[in-house]
Amino acid sequence: MTLTRRSLVLSAAAVALTAARGYASPSWLTTSLQPGGHVIYFRHAATQWSGIDRIEWPRSRQRLLSDEGIAQAEAIGLAWRAANVPVGEVWASPFARCADHARISFGHAREYIRLIGLLSDANGQAERREFLRSLVTTLPAPGTNRVIVSHRSNIAEVANVSLAEGEGVVLRPDSAGGFDVVGTAMPNAW
Repeated sequence: MTLTRRSLVLSAAAVALTAARGYASPSWLTTSLQPGGHVIYFRHAATQWSGIDRIEWPRSRQRLLSDEGIAQAEAIGLAWRAANVPVGEVWASPFARCADHARISFGHAREYIRLIGLLSDANGQAERREFLRSLVTTLPAPGTNRVIVSHRSNIAEVANVSLAEGEGVVLRPDSAGGFDVVGTAMPNAW
């Protein structure tokens, strides 16, 4: 992805605003995420338009991150690095907006078709729900946090949490095959 001058300016402004508001490292972030052991699910950052697109469409026809979304993804990554939050696995829906958000924020992503939105295709919805449930109920590698960047519909079904664009929810897997919702954060709150 080529970053435009405007996206770089927006990114710098988002980081400055985040720091100015004192959100750079909220206490629950630094105390809960630094040791690892959590799953953080992000709905992709802000996009150019709203609506449903198709995974088989070429990238140019999909909903892409807007300049604001690119700035949000960059600010999230900068805040996590500044807070020394350890990141292990990074999973993403193969839709461009999700994979781009993951790579901009965390530098890498494993795209997986089972993370496409539940509204994108009626076929295989139960399998996709169960796959996500397995990701959020299984502990990540010791000392790391697992990151997932996908769609609102998936996490709403699995965790009963509705996320805005760019918002993330922190989940703590438990030993009984479930999880606790620790909290949510908008892009400027990391």
